Amino acid sequence: MNFSQYGKSLILLFVGILFFPFTDNAIAVSLKDTVIDEIDTSGTGYYGRLLVSEDFNNDGTKELVYIKLSPSYMNYVWSSHGKGKRNDKDYNQRGIELSKSPEWFASFLPSKMKGNKPVKKSTQWSTPHTRVGSWEAKFNGDLGCVHPSQIIPAHLNEDTFLDFVIPCHGYDTPPFPGEHSLVLLSDGPNNYNVTQLTDQPGFYHDGATSDFNGDGKIDILLVDSNAKKLRVLLNKGDGNFQLSNKYFPQFSSWKGAYTTEILDVNDDGFFDIFVAGHEEDKHGSQPTVFLLGNKNNKFSNSKKLVIPKIKGYGIVLDVIKEGKNLFVLRTGSGNRAYKGAAIQNVSIENLTTINVLKRDNVRALSRIFRKADETGRLKFGSLTNKDSAMDFVFDGKEIQLNN
Repeated sequence: MNFSQYGKSLILLFVGILFFPFTDNAIAVSLKDTVIDEIDTSGTGYYGRLLVSEDFNNDGTKELVYIKLSPSYMNYVWSSHGKGKRNDKDYNQRGIELSKSPEWFASFLPSKMKGNKPVKKSTQWSTPHTRVGSWEAKFNGDLGCVHPSQIIPAHLNEDTFLDFVIPCHGYDTPPFPGEHSLVLLSDGPNNYNVTQLTDQPGFYHDGATSDFNGDGKIDILLVDSNAKKLRVLLNKGDGNFQLSNKYFPQFSSWKGAYTTEILDVNDDGFFDIFVAGHEEDKHGSQPTVFLLGNKNNKFSNSKKLVIPKIKGYGIVLDVIKEGKNLFVLRTGSGNRAYKGAAIQNVSIENLTTINVLKRDNVRALSRIFRKADETGRLKFGSLTNKDSAMDFVFDGKEIQLNN
C-alpha cells in the first residue's frame, strides 16, 4: 500500500503500530491511520469495540484478542428480567456486590488468525488461560474488570511487543458505581501481566494514547464520565502510571462525555483531543469538539473546534480524519438511543457538514477504520464484517455508501 497517496508521508511503521512524530517529541499512536484487514467474525459473538488484531508476538502472523463479558453479569443486567429491574435499588445493590467476584470479570480470549478469521477454538482447555488451537497467550494476575469498554494496543514498556490499555466502566446500570481500568503489559512474547491502571474507580468509557509530557513514553488518556473529567496517566516507564492534572483546567467539566480520540486535526504539528458523547442528554449535554493542542500539550475549553450537531443522531462514538475532512460516527439519540447509524462528513476548514449518510435500521457501530474493498480501493467502515452496512468510500468531495 502506498501511504503517500493518502498524505501519510511522515508515517513510520513499527511492529504494526503507526508512530506520528509531532513537534517537541509529542507522539500520537493509532491503528486508525493505516489500512487494516476487516475481521470476519461469522459464527462468533465477537463485538467490534472489544476486539483487536495485530502481530502481537512479532512472529510474522496476526493474532487476535477479544474480551468476553461474563455470562453471569450479562444475564443479571441485560436479560429481560434484569432490564425489568433496572431501577430497583435493592437489585442493583446486590448486583454491585456480585460484580466484585471474579466470576463476573470479563475474560481475555486470545486466538490465532487464519486469513481474516480467528482460528476456531476447541472447548478443551490446555492451560487455565488458553484453549487448544488458540494463540497460547497468558494473562497473569487475579485482577479483572466487569465491563471493559475498549481495548487499545500501544507500546507502553521498553520491549518490542504491544501492550493493551483496557478502559473499564463497571456495572452498567444505576447507580453506575464505576470500576478500575487495567493495563496488560507484555513480559516477553505471548505473556502479559494484568495490572491496575487507575487509582480511583470511574466510569471509564473510552481512552486514547499519546506522549503528553514529551519524555518519549506513551501516556494514557481516559474519559471518566462519572467525574466528568478527562484524566491523563503519565507513563513512568516501569509499568506504573501516575495521574496528572496539568493538561486540563482544574475546574473543567465534561458533562455527557464518553468518547475520545487523539489526532492532529489542524495539521499544526501538535496533537488535538476529540471529546464527544451525548449531545442531547437531560443529564448534561456534551458538544462534539476538538480541543486544540500546543507545544506544552495543555488544553482548554476556549481553544477548540466545534462539530455541528445532527438532529436525532446525537450520540457520537468515533471519528477519523482524511485530508481536510472528518468522518464522525454517530448513532440515534433520544427515544431512538443507540438505534441506527450515521456518518457525518465535516469540512475541517469551515466546520460545516458536507453530507450525512444514515441507515435508521442497522445496529449502532462502535468504531471506524480505514480498510480496502475487493479492488484495493480505500474505504472506511467497521472493523468486522458484521457491521459492514455503513462502509463508505470518499471521492475527495463527498462520502458514499459502499454497498
